[in-house]
Amino acid sequence: TGESTANANDSNGQKVVLGINDWPGSYWWLAVDKMGYFKEQGVDVEVKLFSNYSDGLNALNSGKIDLFVPALADIIPAYVRGADTKVIMVQDYSAGADGLIAKSDIKSVKDLKGKNVAIELGGSDHLFLLKCLENAGLTTKDVNLINMSTGDASNAFISGQVDAAAIWEPSLSMAQKETGGNILASTKDAEYEGLIPAVLATNGNALKTKREEIKKVMKAWFNARDGYENKFDEFAKDVSSGAEVSPEEFKTLMNGCAVRTMDENAEAFKDGDTYVSLKKCSSMLSDFLYDNGLIDSKSDNFDSLFDSSIFDEVYAEMNK
Repeated sequence: TGESTANANDSNGQKVVLGINDWPGSYWWLAVDKMGYFKEQGVDVEVKLFSNYSDGLNALNSGKIDLFVPALADIIPAYVRGADTKVIMVQDYSAGADGLIAKSDIKSVKDLKGKNVAIELGGSDHLFLLKCLENAGLTTKDVNLINMSTGDASNAFISGQVDAAAIWEPSLSMAQKETGGNILASTKDAEYEGLIPAVLATNGNALKTKREEIKKVMKAWFNARDGYENKFDEFAKDVSSGAEVSPEEFKTLMNGCAVRTMDENAEAFKDGDTYVSLKKCSSMLSDFLYDNGLIDSKSDNFDSLFDSSIFDEVYAEMNK
């Protein structure tokens, strides 16, 4: 294809479709787009917000979109079944944006014994809930798990149909505001650090055919941190024009979300012994999914789920 001569004004590459869902860190992409960071790289990107999270996942796996930002746990089932999915960057991890909320008379995780807890089975917050119960000396046999989507779980909790729910932002803040319930545990607690990373994932086809474009998307993302840190009001306003959150809400939501820097990404792709290491985290997630009957077999090896080659190029070029 010869060398691309794209500059700020002429995008001569292919269009990239990037799917996001309602998650604070993913809202950043709306500002990356509106503030012109894609344009600056000369790449044509359509940011598509999926209000139903699993629709976004399915669109990535079936090749309808080029990129999606799922929680790491949620791409493992398709990967284990042979989907050609690659994780190419860590966007953020949850640092308080996932939590376990309960009625105001329930004061601790231990007090959930015998209670009804709403949860999306197989999702990241299912894992988080299991860890919370484990840390309190309980198992899922001690509570009644009620399976529903995060949005429905939040509504069921608000309307008093369940005693507790493990949900993520922005549903978590909304549920607390509406009910005055207690957040019994959240990913802000040190023992859950790195447990729920949101990753940028692509499929094998996009990786082959749109590699240069994806590289520009990633550069735009890392450049946008400057806008977040130095022009926050404009950044937040651009987010709220594309998502149903006000600039003030966005600011609050970001308190629970640790967006990863370039150096932290480099670290995450290395082998390590905490959840911050992608390989370590995915092997723990695979055990969790298998033990709960959500996948039929465990993968011996997650090396082929991760492809840091685009990131490595971006890192080298941006740190010259």
